[in-house]
Amino acid sequence: MNVLVPRRRFRRNITVIDDFVNPYIEQALRLSPEELEKKTKADEGYTFLHALASFTRDRKVLRDQLIAVLLAGRVSLLFRVEDRADEQDTTAATLSWTFYELSRHPEVVLKLRREILERLGRDRTPTYEDLKSMRYLQHTISETLRLYPAVPFNVRLALHDTTLPRGGGPDGSLPVGILKDTPIGYSALTMQRRDDLYPPPSARFAPHLEFSPDRWDGWTPKSWQYVPFNGGPRICIGQQFALTEMGYTIVRMLQRFERVEAREPGLDMPRRADIVLQPALPLNVAFYPEEGVDKPWAENIVY
Repeated sequence: MNVLVPRRRFRRNITVIDDFVNPYIEQALRLSPEELEKKTKADEGYTFLHALASFTRDRKVLRDQLIAVLLAGRVSLLFRVEDRADEQDTTAATLSWTFYELSRHPEVVLKLRREILERLGRDRTPTYEDLKSMRYLQHTISETLRLYPAVPFNVRLALHDTTLPRGGGPDGSLPVGILKDTPIGYSALTMQRRDDLYPPPSARFAPHLEFSPDRWDGWTPKSWQYVPFNGGPRICIGQQFALTEMGYTIVRMLQRFERVEAREPGLDMPRRADIVLQPALPLNVAFYPEEGVDKPWAENIVY
């Protein structure tokens, strides 16, 4: 039956990807091992592709690894979320959830923007070190991914016969036998919202279903209780790429705008859990520039 599945469009799209990626691969392969070694010591111009080319000269391996990173961390900034799953991706969906929560929590916007302006001012472009050093920015991204993991469901295949520690017996407290090649589905979305995995609410720890970046100041999840990028040998290789894109976008937006407001303030946005977790309805958020600040960049922006 597999031969009956139409693949003309699929092959055409693969050709488009290959036509884009292959020239960069050829450019990297034209560099000798000595030239690649020199690039590792340069401050600029050394890329992930150069690191791969130092490891292997196999064009297919280079192409597959490069595409994997591009797909894992790709971004199209869709702050108005449309109703088609193929128009969303993981980074854009997470940014949408971030600005959705920021529009409902002005106190978080105020604290986050204060950290950004103290570090960068209103104009300086953030470096990777800037993004990693802004703790409240990282807490805000982590809190978004805790409540809205980009990939809500996933599947892994058992490599050999094994057991899961719980789930069997009359009350679910006994181990469960898992045979080799058994697919095991799990949900980061469900697990990361389980109340039994969190400390009881307190003055320093908001209820677990509330959006509260401050909780990360004195709390670290236990191993495997926070897995927005999965973990182990199959952890998302685009993790740092995606986190950097999100952090950069948030910073540049809040350098320009001092307020983020929901256009439907009473709306509790329903979730649509396809391959990517995304808002189920159009997400309309308004951004307001700071009053009294010269804004030559704003001439072509429609609010």
